[in-house]
Amino acid sequence: MTDSMETKPGKEKPLKYVMLAGIYNEPRSGYELTKWLQVVGQHCWSVEHSSVYPALRELEKEGLISSERLPGTRGPERSIYSVTDSGREKLTVWVANASPRPAIKDEQILRVLCFDLLPRETALRQIAEVRAHHQSQLEFFLARQAALTEKQLGPLLVTRRGVLAEQAYVAWCDEVSEIIARRPA
Repeated sequence: MTDSMETKPGKEKPLKYVMLAGIYNEPRSGYELTKWLQVVGQHCWSVEHSSVYPALRELEKEGLISSERLPGTRGPERSIYSVTDSGREKLTVWVANASPRPAIKDEQILRVLCFDLLPRETALRQIAEVRAHHQSQLEFFLARQAALTEKQLGPLLVTRRGVLAEQAYVAWCDEVSEIIARRPA
């Protein structure tokens, strides 16, 4: 999947809105925006770091964000990006419209589809590793959820979705393990 700003004339990709959402509540540098995406959006959107700066330049060129050069916390000056009134309007219109059905890409599910090819112990070991990863993610989201308040509605709701998604994945891994364990070796 490409992170380009446009797919064809008039048909914008969501990257523009991901970036606007990332700087909507708090002006950020490109680096801070990348870190925000890794924390807040890790279960719902993936953006390559290399896509962040070209997208920010495009948004600024369109007048949807503005930047200000400020001293860096540990080095040279950095650009801090803020949403303009025009960007806020565009983001508001986008948020108010329904989204298409999400495309789900989960390579692990594809692997499970072919677990018949694996010895039982290999399949059990793999699903245990997957469960451990999702349990770790669940603990991260639970800790984040505990730190948020209802005044931070958007991040709270997105984090809650992360909690539920990880709980479901952990439960699914447990069920898969039980089914595989009952099968003959």
